[in-house]
Amino acid sequence: MNKKVVFLDIDGTLMGFDGKLPKSTKEAIQKAKKNGHKMVICTGRSRFQIYSSLLELGFHGIVGAAGAFVDSDGKEVFHQYMEEEHRKWITSYLEDNKFVYSMQAEEGIVINERCKQEMIKLYTKFSMDETRLKRLIGNMDVREDVWNQPREEKVIYYSAPFPLVKVREDIAPHFDVVASSIDKTDVYSGEIGIANINKSTGMQIYLNHVSMSKEDTIAIGDGPNDMEMVQFAKIGVAMGNSQQELKDVADMVTKNIEEDGIYYAFKQLQLI
Repeated sequence: MNKKVVFLDIDGTLMGFDGKLPKSTKEAIQKAKKNGHKMVICTGRSRFQIYSSLLELGFHGIVGAAGAFVDSDGKEVFHQYMEEEHRKWITSYLEDNKFVYSMQAEEGIVINERCKQEMIKLYTKFSMDETRLKRLIGNMDVREDVWNQPREEKVIYYSAPFPLVKVREDIAPHFDVVASSIDKTDVYSGEIGIANINKSTGMQIYLNHVSMSKEDTIAIGDGPNDMEMVQFAKIGVAMGNSQQELKDVADMVTKNIEEDGIYYAFKQLQLI
């Protein structure tokens, strides 16, 4: 078969929300690599949030921060940050409406004291362990002028005063929003990114860089920010633990992550 580029989400796909990588997933990736296929992480996480244990598997590339940056074989080939005037505007909007939010930057989160205290309460409620919390937060830059960090890629918010559909209307045309990909959140939580930047745009940048075709792509995901990724790929796969909306647009539904879903998908797709 033609060599494929396989784009893989992290949370709920490669790894459980507990941060554990199934043994079968590791085995599937190693076998597919030996067969000549390219393995690419495709995640909403910024670089600092990607587990070192995952990177040790030797991925060929990363599409990160929901398309805001693209790496190929350890080299950055694309990076888009929020513009200063747009950072100022979105911060004012979030503050005026009392969102709990943080700016996701290249090396950590930028957050004010009010949101810091509320976020700690929220993560405590989620019973999140210290290791995972540190991975999600990275270096915490606590400041009132949260917009004043030039390497900010996206915004994570919780406890919004209104649902996602209104947020999307309010923040257009410079931003877009998807439901949060973090487990245990609700419709009043979301991820705000730069308009027209998403996982699929990052995928195309990666393909252009390695001179490969969309016809040879497979994408596997489970959450709201995987919609464009799964629809863009020649073969889009939804995990068994995916939300129904993603299953409805996928070409294939594999098993749950706890049931060796990645290994099963790789076997069905003849990658291994």
